[in-house]
Amino acid sequence: MRTLYLHIGFHKTGSSSLQLALKHYAEQLKTTGFEFLSLGKKGNSSAAVEVFKRSGRVFFRLNQHLDLLLASSTGESTIVSAEHLCFLHMHRDIEQVYAVCSKYFDDIRVVMYLRRQDLQAVSFKKQSARGCVSNMSSSSKLFGHSEGAFPRLDENIKIYYDYFAKLQLWERVFGRTSLTIREFSSETLRGGDIISDFSMFLGRDLVIPPCRVNEGIGRKQFLLTHKLLELGVAESEIKKLKPVMVSDKTVLKPSRSAAVDFFMQFKQSNQLLNDHYLQHGSGLAFNGDFSSYPERGNDRLCLQDLAAWVPELFAAGLQAPEGLRDTLLIGRIRTLLMEGVIDAALAGELEGLAQCLTPTAHIAQVRKPWYRLIKGRKRSGR
Repeated sequence: MRTLYLHIGFHKTGSSSLQLALKHYAEQLKTTGFEFLSLGKKGNSSAAVEVFKRSGRVFFRLNQHLDLLLASSTGESTIVSAEHLCFLHMHRDIEQVYAVCSKYFDDIRVVMYLRRQDLQAVSFKKQSARGCVSNMSSSSKLFGHSEGAFPRLDENIKIYYDYFAKLQLWERVFGRTSLTIREFSSETLRGGDIISDFSMFLGRDLVIPPCRVNEGIGRKQFLLTHKLLELGVAESEIKKLKPVMVSDKTVLKPSRSAAVDFFMQFKQSNQLLNDHYLQHGSGLAFNGDFSSYPERGNDRLCLQDLAAWVPELFAAGLQAPEGLRDTLLIGRIRTLLMEGVIDAALAGELEGLAQCLTPTAHIAQVRKPWYRLIKGRKRSGR
C-alpha cells in the first residue's frame, strides 16, 4: 500500500526550514523507506497552487504540477510539502487535490500546523516586505501594504484565517483520520521545533537534522517597503533603498491591544477549532498570553523616522527624492489629521503644511522591466 504524507502549511510555521531539512536529508530518507519529492530547489512544492488577484479578490487554483510531481513518485512512502495548499478554501479545489493524490496513493495523510492568527499575520506581513514589487508575492497579494503590522480585515483575510472552516473542508474530502493538526508553538511541538515534530510524526525512529531558515526583517525595512509599495514607487527606486533598509535590526512589534483585537476577530472560528481539532484550556485553541507585545507598538511610520531616513533618500540616487520626501510627509500629516489627536488650531496648521508640500510631491512612475513584458506574470510566489 502506497502512502503519501502531504504537508500543507500554514505559512510562517517553519515550512521553509522543514522543506530545506527534508531536501538536504532526502538521500538518507530513502534508506528508511521515505521518498521526498519537491518542485523547488529548496524543497517547496507550492508552485502547484497559482495565486492571482482580480478586482480586489484573491483567488487560488491547483495547476498540473502536483499531478506531474506525484506521477514521478516511485516510493511506497512519499513526502510532499506545499504550504500554498492551505490557501484553498473551495470544496471543489480540495476535491481536486484528493483526486490527484488518490490516483497514485492508497493512503493519504494530511499534516497541517496552525499558528495563532496574530503571530502568523505579523510574520507573514514581514515576508511581503522583502520584495520590491506590489502583488508579486502571494503575501503581497493577500495582505496588501497598508500601514501597521496587521493586514486590513477584508474578505480575503477572513477566509484565510478561518482555520476551522478550512479544516472542515479537508475533513469532508479526506476523512478525519487522515488529518493531523498541530499547533505551531515551541511549547507544544515535540522536540520544540517543527522538524523534530514532523520526524516523530513520520515514525521509524527518524532523526532529521535541524535546518533553520531566518527570514526575519527589521522595522525600517518593514515600514519603508510597505509605504513605498502602497504609494506605487517604482521597483528600481525601492531596490536602490534596500541596502540601507536591511541594515536596521530593530524588531517591529504592534501594540498588545492591536494584537488582541486582531486575534479576537476569529473568536468564533477558534472556539469551533478548539472543540473539534485543537483543544486548549483557553477555549480558543491557542495560548491567550499576549505579554510578548508592548503596551505601545512601533509599527507605524512617524515623523521622527522620516527625519532620520530622508537623508538616505537623497544619498541613494533616487529620481526626484524631494518629491518622495514630500509625499511621505503629506501621508504622515494626513494620518495625524484623520486620527483626530490634535486640536483644531494645530490641525489647521498641519493642513496648510500639507497643501504647501502638495505641488512638490512626486512619485517615480512604475515602469515594467523589459523582461516582464516577455515572461509571464508570476502567480505563485511566496
